[in-house]
This record gives sequence, structure tokens and C-alpha cells, in this order.
Amino acid sequence: MRKQAWAFLLVGFIIGFGALYTWTKKRAPDIVRATPLPVESLGPAGSVPGQGPEEPPPPPLDTARLQQLETEIKNNPKNIEALIELGGMHFDQKNYPKAIDLYKKVLELQPSNVEVSTDIGTALFYSNRFDEAIAQFQKTLALQPNHPRTLFNMGVALLHGKNDAQGAIQAWEKLVQNNPNFPQVDLVKEQIRLLKEREKKP
Repeated sequence: MRKQAWAFLLVGFIIGFGALYTWTKKRAPDIVRATPLPVESLGPAGSVPGQGPEEPPPPPLDTARLQQLETEIKNNPKNIEALIELGGMHFDQKNYPKAIDLYKKVLELQPSNVEVSTDIGTALFYSNRFDEAIAQFQKTLALQPNHPRTLFNMGVALLHGKNDAQGAIQAWEKLVQNNPNFPQVDLVKEQIRLLKEREKKP
């Protein structure tokens, strides 16, 4: 598997502050792609400014690799690694319908793949299909109730897709309780604190 740089907008410890991190990760289904938005980016009614969820810009497209993967899948439709990698490339280019189709083919072959199931939910979230995204995360959690990335993304979808602060708090508190070593656990704790403070305001 080749490595690529990933940019994530992560919520900061100071109100209204977002820190931009670049990660180098393997192209693999364990990558979490949801972009958590700061609590304070919500308007008075909880709406997110702009047209939809904020996300990193797409990286340069490796057209040669894209063609290789398409050829491989044409010759071997059950090549799970190729399906995941090609789905990830389409995800990066914001071609979410194609990414979802490829990820669904993976689930047909591996119904219990919680990482790919989470990626489907995240692609639905970025497509502004919030109810479907939440339903997909619920399916994933039915397979693995404490899966950290799914709980993380569920909180993002509930808060920024449905303005459900209490639902987001519940998802993130479960994440913190059951996954104390989650890489962004301190950021999640800060978001929980900010949400609870916001909910107390008249």
C-alpha cells in the first residue's frame, strides 16, 4: 500500500480555533475521514455556515494509479484492497457517489468490515445526506458498539448535520469512556465541554 498525506481540520482547544494537521497514512480502510467542525462554528440555530460540511481540498489525482486499479477490478472484481483504494481515491476527489458504490461492493464481500462501513457513512455526511449517514453509522455500531472512529463520526454527523447536541455528547462520551487512547480524545473532551456550556445558555 502506498502512503499519502491527509489534511484534517481538527477542532482546537480554544473557542473558534481550528488547527490544520497533515497526516501521512497508509491507504487503508482504517483511515477516518470525517472532519470535525468546531462547536462555535454553529450559528444561533445550529446551522453550519456555507453550503455543506467543511473538508480538506482534494489532493492531486494519480491518474496512472487510478487506471491500474480500474483495470485490476475489471479483471478481478473481488479484489477487496483494490476496491478500497479506488474508493478512497474517489472519496479524496469528492466523487462521493462513486466512492460509496465501491465501498458497498466491499461490504458485499466483507459484511463485517466496520472501517469501510464507517467510510460510507462519512461519504454520505459530506454529501449532505445526514439521515442516511447516521443510519449507516448505526449499522456499524450494531457490529461493533464501541468502535472509536464510528462514534467520533456519529457525533460529527449528529451535531453538524442534525443540530443534535445531546446526541453528539452521548456518542462522544461513549467514545471517551471506552477508548481512552483514541488519538483525538482530548479534542473530543473539549468539544463535549463546549457543547455542555452552550446547552446551558438560555
